[in-house]
Amino acid sequence: MTKQSRLKELYKGFLNLLTVTVFCGVLLFSFSSCGQLEVPKKDKSPKANINVTDLATGMYLNIADSSFNKIKAKREAAIERNRLFKSKDDYVYGTLTSNNKTIEVKARLKGDHVDHLKGERWSFRILSKDGTILNHAKISVQGVHTRGWVNEWIFHKLLEQEDLIHLQYEFFPFSVNDTLNGIYAFESHFDNHLLKMANRKTGPILKFDETSLWDFQVHRGKENRDALIMQEAQLLVCNKKWGAKKKHKSVTDSAIKLMNDFRKGEATCSQVFDLKVWARFMAVNELMRCDHALRWHNIRFYLNPETNKIEPIGFDLSSWLKKKGDLYFESDKAELFHKMMLKDENYVKLIQQEIIRLSSRSYIDNFFSKYGDGIEACVLMINKDHPEYKYNRAHLYQSQKRLAAHVEKSNY
Repeated sequence: MTKQSRLKELYKGFLNLLTVTVFCGVLLFSFSSCGQLEVPKKDKSPKANINVTDLATGMYLNIADSSFNKIKAKREAAIERNRLFKSKDDYVYGTLTSNNKTIEVKARLKGDHVDHLKGERWSFRILSKDGTILNHAKISVQGVHTRGWVNEWIFHKLLEQEDLIHLQYEFFPFSVNDTLNGIYAFESHFDNHLLKMANRKTGPILKFDETSLWDFQVHRGKENRDALIMQEAQLLVCNKKWGAKKKHKSVTDSAIKLMNDFRKGEATCSQVFDLKVWARFMAVNELMRCDHALRWHNIRFYLNPETNKIEPIGFDLSSWLKKKGDLYFESDKAELFHKMMLKDENYVKLIQQEIIRLSSRSYIDNFFSKYGDGIEACVLMINKDHPEYKYNRAHLYQSQKRLAAHVEKSNY
């Protein structure tokens, strides 16, 4: 081998050694780096919680332009079909800011009917990814007109006064990407904080799956379509994270079984429901002249673990206090779910007693004395967007006279 060939071999060996050395160094660094990436340091910073005191400053939903375009396309399709069909894929990511507090959220359009989407006040379902919004992880914001203006707020305060489970319902400024600016209604969701507000122990909250109700091919053309769908509808758990825990499974299963046994006629009304609570709930709905919150797919059902009886949660009254005629619980217009309950004579007598109590003028006098300032605050907030809006207390008194006339006529 020549001297020149020997030098070439030495140089080649040197390059190979250098390559191996560099590779080992990179590999060692990579393992170290990967270890750090796989086990990140836990973020110990406190979660941002948007509180009631933040409402005066308003809330601001910020989402990417591409996401907003997706929402606009969904809205246009819903208006064209005259119905909003929702799915989990509708959600887009963004942030919600209020009073210098920002949390990560995901949002989508909400509402079944397009009154939630027309004009410049679209309704949204917002889920917090980290933190809470007025103590809730899931909320709704919607135009104040979609629930009957201040009447929805009054409905929930009447429920509160009657020691019934009620939603948190507020009015505040809201905007999306600095558009859709205006006064919206905030509505809490069905979670454990709702039960805490009503001084109830945590228990399962159920609802009927209403998917088939909006699929008009299901039982199409049948006169008893609504009743058939109610009887077949699956029961869903609203506070599902709590209900999914092993230690809560038995009480959740018990709630579902009670509801199913009642639907199948295998359990009586008094065995399943807290009838005194339901009687107060029915009376409040009669006072507000509306049966929308009594629809089987609008009621939420809470199993009180202390009584092992199911109580109602009021939701979506949407009353304009215009309904006249017979009271719902004594008419043939009651839907199957309530007709099954009203077979219990003791339950009917309890409702009659509550109707008598709520028909006294002093009942409404006391309500306005307690909540009058809150009503005025709601009206002032709404007036920022709708200066023409006025609330007339006489409407509730007129509704009460309707109850009083019914009591006199029926001779309870």
